[in-house]
Amino acid sequence: MARAERDTRIVVISIGGTIGLVGASRMDLSSYHETGKRQPVSELVASLPELGAFAEVETLDFRALSSTALTPSDWLDLLDVLQNLLARVDGVVVTHGTNTLEETAFFLDLSLATDSPVVVVGAMRPVNAVSSDGPLNLLRAVQVASSPEAKGHGVLVVMNERVFLARDVLKASSQGLDAFRSPDSGPIGWVDAAGGLAIDRRRIGTRVHFDLASIRELPRVDLVMTHVGADGLLIDAAVAGGARGLVSAGAGAGRPTPLEEEALKRAVESGVVVCLSSRVGSGAVLPTPNSRSAQFVAARRLVPWKARVLLSLALTQTDEPERIQALFDGI
Repeated sequence: MARAERDTRIVVISIGGTIGLVGASRMDLSSYHETGKRQPVSELVASLPELGAFAEVETLDFRALSSTALTPSDWLDLLDVLQNLLARVDGVVVTHGTNTLEETAFFLDLSLATDSPVVVVGAMRPVNAVSSDGPLNLLRAVQVASSPEAKGHGVLVVMNERVFLARDVLKASSQGLDAFRSPDSGPIGWVDAAGGLAIDRRRIGTRVHFDLASIRELPRVDLVMTHVGADGLLIDAAVAGGARGLVSAGAGAGRPTPLEEEALKRAVESGVVVCLSSRVGSGAVLPTPNSRSAQFVAARRLVPWKARVLLSLALTQTDEPERIQALFDGI
């Protein structure tokens, strides 16, 4: 446990990922996930006495999973743990694999009932690598979580000394320390080389919130991506498989192929809520007269995988497209 120089209590909770993985060598920057070796979060925190300048830090090993192995059940369990922790500490840092970090952060942003700082952080290099980014990322995450400037912004993501809103951030590159970006809006804050923290207080996080206290299973929502020649096979299969919602990652501003559009309309007729999003990665998918007529929901600026998260949570409240569109409009 790091010794605090001021009376702020932060819990670092580990759910897995590269930030705790140990590679086969200091130059193992690509296949380290195959070693099966992991450093407990308590050891990572103990190796950073500098954390004591910001907070008294506790640790909790919650899961030890690749981020692609996470399920909605893990999210709900994590939500319960965080909600209980935030009743007794000043902030929480979640260490997480980078591949689905933005989805977990967005889920928590939509479902945590707190104004206390919650920061999700990861690493692009294993803990024993030459120039591993994990220790500094964790140090900055604790710095942000212990700062009054971070309150009221919802869940934040800290990577590479940049601070992002959970709603906006994307893993935009498979490699490199600058892999996380917010294409349309940029970071909400920065930590400079001297350790100074600046957060734009004018920007706020997600304004939509879901009470999941009585929810033990999230509605199934599937995602289908458009490509040249795509037909309705995967859409029909998702409906047959029990999907209550579908996200179409269309071309450009959200356009599916003609055969996909026919299948999406069949899905709506069967009671499935359909959301149109874009595979592009930035920009907006907006409601149009035709999409409204078909009862399709427009994802606006959410990328498909985040639209899937919001649609799943929306379906815990309603299956009416107009009400769900209002939730997307409020993001």
